[in-house]
Amino acid sequence: MSRVRNIRKLFSVVTSLPTIIRFSTSTLHMSNVQLSVTPNEALVDEKVNIRVDGLPKNGPITIKASLQEGSLRFSSYGCYTATDEGSVVVGEQKSRLGTYTGIEPMGLFWSMKPEPSCRQNVRLLKKDITKPIAVDLSVLEGHLSWEDLFDPPPQPLATVNVLRWYKHKSVRRERVVEGNIRGAIFTPPGPGPFPGVIDLFGSGGGLFDHRAALLASRGFCVFALPFFAFEDLPKSLPDVSLDYLIESTEWFAGLPKVKKDGIGIIGLSKGGMYALELCRQVSQIKAVVLVNGVSFYSDVPLKYSKGDIMNSEFKFDKMITTPEGIDIKECYKPTDDEFIKAWESEASVLCINGEDDGSLDYKTNERFLELVPEDQKHRFQLIKYPRAGHLIEPPYTPHCRYSFHKVFQFDFLWGGETKGHSVAQEDSWRRILDFFSHHLNGKQTLNNSVSKPASKL
Repeated sequence: MSRVRNIRKLFSVVTSLPTIIRFSTSTLHMSNVQLSVTPNEALVDEKVNIRVDGLPKNGPITIKASLQEGSLRFSSYGCYTATDEGSVVVGEQKSRLGTYTGIEPMGLFWSMKPEPSCRQNVRLLKKDITKPIAVDLSVLEGHLSWEDLFDPPPQPLATVNVLRWYKHKSVRRERVVEGNIRGAIFTPPGPGPFPGVIDLFGSGGGLFDHRAALLASRGFCVFALPFFAFEDLPKSLPDVSLDYLIESTEWFAGLPKVKKDGIGIIGLSKGGMYALELCRQVSQIKAVVLVNGVSFYSDVPLKYSKGDIMNSEFKFDKMITTPEGIDIKECYKPTDDEFIKAWESEASVLCINGEDDGSLDYKTNERFLELVPEDQKHRFQLIKYPRAGHLIEPPYTPHCRYSFHKVFQFDFLWGGETKGHSVAQEDSWRRILDFFSHHLNGKQTLNNSVSKPASKL
């Protein structure tokens, strides 16, 4: 009887072996998959190398990227097929499906979009640049769809966390409370003085300092200058004073840490209008960059102690309502007299425009350059990007096609196609750095900046 029991026990163990073997094989398969990102900590405008090893020969995988900023979550994904050696190198192999396709080394970053459970009419903005953007990358088995990635998310084969910074750790950020002047100044390491740049954003108001932090990480002393809807500054756009902007610019240009042979200024959208007018008013400004910037007096009269400057008429009947938001590019039809005569200054001007901008017709800046006198045209340049929208940000920032405008209280159509917009962001950033470096005698560029080497952030 005992022999029978022993035989039955042995038979039971043997018949259970396939289950044990299958479980062990699965565990071994998962533990062999390795996901690496080099460097895994870098500035947001730097490329990284993404590689997966330990995969089955020619096995299908999906790589997903996710981040959370406040209550918002953004994700992206690409579908790849492993090589005969069981590897996927994102910078060398094609994504077959996903939020991007083809060989795109940084596609997982610039193609991010809001997850299905989140509001879709949002723009990814880093509010606290003293902290990095934390991106989670994961490897998933098979070629998955967007819907497959959520609710519930599949179990990853491997994960890694990547940190992306706007502000290099060696860059110093200081709050500005100087009389009426408000904002934030970013200073690179070292004794200086440094080439100085003022950074202006648009009609949303408030303080945006992510671009200023990144410029400072590339060797410039940068003043992020808000002009309304921030602390005790005016609450609305009609109350913005040119006197305040002039005072702020002259104060910054006089700082010991800023080089004395001229400063630059960069303005997005409405900020471009102020940038152009300031170069007429402040002789220290030697270089101006407009990023889909307004080159004429727009929206409301510009308050000025020497006499208010009247604005071009906004044609409300030309507003177009689309499923994604309001398209206002046909609402601005300035006359030649309403363009800002920036050629009366000594500044050089670089205009960067997206041809698919839903907020500002790039043809207005074409007309602006046509009005520049022939003997001054050498100081003006217009770069156009055919599939880019309005919000051209630093490289690899997720494309925002439309979002809720907190001042006007409805969705704006910013335009652009994700891939073309990404190309514009990467190319224009290089041009901006080179432009400021050349005209402000800066010696630090993309190839010689405080961020080198990236692994030592």
